[in-house]
Amino acid sequence: MDRTAVMEKLEPIIGLAARNVDHGPNTRIVVTPEMVTLRPGSGQRSLEITEDGVCAMANFAGIPVSLGQQLSANTFSRVANELLERKRQYTILVKDRQVVDFTRREHFHNINASRVLDIVERVIPGAEYHRALVMEKQTVQLEIVGEDNQAVARNDLVRAGALITFSPINITTPSVQSFVVRLICTNGATSNQVLREFEYGGDGDGLWQFFRRSIRDAYRSLIPIVERWRQMREEEIAPEDRAMVLEALIKQAGIPKELADAVRAQALAHPPTNAYAMSNLITWASSHLLAEPRQVQRAQKAAARFDDESEHQRMCPVCHRTR
Repeated sequence: MDRTAVMEKLEPIIGLAARNVDHGPNTRIVVTPEMVTLRPGSGQRSLEITEDGVCAMANFAGIPVSLGQQLSANTFSRVANELLERKRQYTILVKDRQVVDFTRREHFHNINASRVLDIVERVIPGAEYHRALVMEKQTVQLEIVGEDNQAVARNDLVRAGALITFSPINITTPSVQSFVVRLICTNGATSNQVLREFEYGGDGDGLWQFFRRSIRDAYRSLIPIVERWRQMREEEIAPEDRAMVLEALIKQAGIPKELADAVRAQALAHPPTNAYAMSNLITWASSHLLAEPRQVQRAQKAAARFDDESEHQRMCPVCHRTR
């Protein structure tokens, strides 16, 4: 992906405005056969709530989706207003005069996505955008690689990068961790070598200093990652143990049943004789099979935990059995 493609991917969550609402007697959710609207208060213009916004409102208010679908328009309106009035204060996210999300009241710090990309391109030599995922809670996950590479083994090069998670309206805490791509198969993998979350405080430039420092450190963490993977190549998995380890990883990665068979077929075609090969089956799934952002993120985290030396013995079934 190039920068233009990334910005197009982020378009649905760029330009969102956060607006605080005090849900009192003059604040109303109005449901008609044509649309659902929010009247923020007496004398204020009503705002249409999008389909996704209605689902977000129901979840925020505590109305089960299955129940909401069975209620009449008038009953749904009364229930929503009563539950939201109990919440009293909340924040709506508005784009193009439409409500797209409901969330708890917070102090929002806008994060300029274009400025984040400017920092990426200054800090990472030859920066390329591997993938951009739009997550829940108006959050984006960017996978970036640069020009630096190292060999895990002969003809097995990996490129250094960084994985950045942030929300343009900062509903979620910005974080940065290491990210690498295995060139032989374009598997993207995260690592726990660098994992930092931003804490607000201090001067206004603190956020940008955080991004500059963390992205630089994540990008420079390639060598210890490669050294760990070389070590994992020496950690042999006996043939009788491979299915057990793979099934445990598939479960921890949350790979859906309809895709798990493809991972098993990949294991049959390329037997995972060591821990590195086993981990690559999960990163292959996260890069080639999974598309839903939450599933991708869960699989990446499972592989990162399996790779982490301090976590490996705790979660590996073979290690559990031999201790």
